[in-house]
Amino acid sequence: MVLRKFVIAVACLLLISTGQAQLFGAGAEDAASKKLIKLLSKELDADRSEFALEKLDDHCFQSEFIEDVSKVYRDQKASGFVVSAKGKGRHDLFSYLIYFNEDREVELVKVTSYYSDHGGEIASKRWLEQFVGYDGGDLDYGDEVQAISGATLSAGSIVIGIREITILLQDCNL
Repeated sequence: MVLRKFVIAVACLLLISTGQAQLFGAGAEDAASKKLIKLLSKELDADRSEFALEKLDDHCFQSEFIEDVSKVYRDQKASGFVVSAKGKGRHDLFSYLIYFNEDREVELVKVTSYYSDHGGEIASKRWLEQFVGYDGGDLDYGDEVQAISGATLSAGSIVIGIREITILLQDCNL
């Protein structure tokens, strides 16, 4: 029994010292991470087993939009970052995620929940594709971003969020 506890303790120390515990341990197995990996694998047309997440708790991610930031590993190699964020429509909050490549350019934007009766057009894959390649330059609703009739508040919110989050991620030393 003592030997078993000793072996487990040594194994845990080895995992922690190599960084593997946080990357492939309990954090990657929680329900939110599994859901995120499922969504990424579907949107990026890849197998779930290729992905792993490392939650980042960095002070440079202070924003009213950001809920969670994770480093994404694909086939055990860093491949980018995924940010879970929230925005505000006329009456309700909505959730979305942004997947950035290693160069911190937007690769994917996906609205994951939208409850309001108006403005749901912002979840359109076609409308969201205009953000792919964005790397922190000008991004104004109605100018660089196509306006949507009936979704002015929610579309404006997601545009501001994408711009702010991209700039924060560019400025972070990760």
